Amino acid sequence: MSPAHVLEPTYASIKQKLLDGAWPPGSRLESVRIADLVGVSMTPVRDSLNRLVGERLVDLRPGFGFHVPRLCTFDLRELLELNLVLVRLAMKRMGHAEQTEIPSGSVDLALRSRAVFSYIAAAARNEALTDAIESLNDRLHPFRRIEAEVLRDAKQEVADLEAMLINSPSRQTAVAMRRYHQRRISAAPRLVAMLQQAHPTRS
Repeated sequence: MSPAHVLEPTYASIKQKLLDGAWPPGSRLESVRIADLVGVSMTPVRDSLNRLVGERLVDLRPGFGFHVPRLCTFDLRELLELNLVLVRLAMKRMGHAEQTEIPSGSVDLALRSRAVFSYIAAAARNEALTDAIESLNDRLHPFRRIEAEVLRDAKQEVADLEAMLINSPSRQTAVAMRRYHQRRISAAPRLVAMLQQAHPTRS
């Protein structure tokens, strides 16, 4: 196992690159090339990739190595359905969050969406629930990066959710949250196709 002072930044760097779409779905993650890219030896890279396998952000295929997951329409729909179940549960448990606003501070849709769900999870004050929602935040992040190209009012939809949550969640918020997820479940085939066709930003 790599020492923490090497492993943690290596893990964080690789994870961020995955979330940013540095490698396309299905592509092989070669430890040697990533080690050169990050500027470390192969050991912390392999340790990091194994950790990301546990988080389901990387696939490990015996005999074929590490790969970026290639989600199909069914997979994406399942993730969205699970996210809705967990978020609805969290909203029922929400207390008066200490924050007076959702700490997004970003015009990036994926980051703003993450902030909305992180806010709900934190306000539920249940560590296991928070961990599950944050894991889904990571796995859904690549699709949130492109969803505005499929759902043209996606940014306004997230802004409306922010406003509802800040002004105290209500039945209207629950209805809006269900609509948010149902629209993306319906758009899943287009989101998956667009992600497969997207040209990733390499660094």
